[in-house]
Amino acid sequence: MLLLVIAAAAGGVGLWLLLVGLVPPRLSLAEQMARVPTSAVPSRVGADAPEASFTSRLGGRVAAVLSRSGLPGAGTRANLVLLDREVLPFLTQKAGCAALGVMLPMASFTALSIVGVELPMTVLLLAAGVLAGVLFFVPDLALGSEVEEFRAAGRMAVRTFLDQAATTLAGGAGIEQALIAAADGHGPVFRAIHDAITDARAAREPAWPHLDELGKRLGIRELSELAAACTLAGAEGAKVKSSITAKARSMREKEFAAQTEAVEAASERLAMPGGLLGMSFVCFLTYAALAAASKQI
Repeated sequence: MLLLVIAAAAGGVGLWLLLVGLVPPRLSLAEQMARVPTSAVPSRVGADAPEASFTSRLGGRVAAVLSRSGLPGAGTRANLVLLDREVLPFLTQKAGCAALGVMLPMASFTALSIVGVELPMTVLLLAAGVLAGVLFFVPDLALGSEVEEFRAAGRMAVRTFLDQAATTLAGGAGIEQALIAAADGHGPVFRAIHDAITDARAAREPAWPHLDELGKRLGIRELSELAAACTLAGAEGAKVKSSITAKARSMREKEFAAQTEAVEAASERLAMPGGLLGMSFVCFLTYAALAAASKQI
């Protein structure tokens, strides 16, 4: 009975912590002002900064422990930097998912004990360990999916940048002017391209090495390939225009092929429910025929 009470209390605390983490309370004006850097807001003499909540302190300590243990890995850290996210909130999310994996089996064990179903403690511990281990890596999977979406959007932005640059070059503009005009767009990738070209102009260097470094940092291989092709083309406008046009056409073809494949995969997924429904109807008719035949026998 004591074990049942402890499990129920632990499950309730875990669910409460999860809800607080997923739906954080609305901060007051004083708390929001406290998060602003002191250099931006003049400090008021005698004002006491509000203390962080218990859940924030607990999550921060758990995240600090995970960070000291070497988590996350270098690849995950690079993905977080790519998406402009901090490491500690990500580790806090991983710890919360692991805590949920521990609390769910305990809550189920408590519910079964209330209705009179007794399970061995080893089953509870094994289920809690397995579920906590699986949920611990759920944020990594979500982060990887977001990174893939970001890079897909980045490739589309690079293709648009190349189309605009080729059009501007065809109008008689110079290479530098065409790149600056093509980089005038919305989104983080366009801003990064514009910053790279601006840095190259400030350093009086060709833009291609800067674009190559940007492509490696963002994980967009097409941008690095463009930089390599244009570096080989040199400063001749005709060759640079030809390289940009060829790369833009290649990216359009790849994008069209990827979209066609995605549409075909979606069509196949839509056909599965109809096929399962037809199979179920056939099984129903077969069962009725077999049942009638068995009664005649």
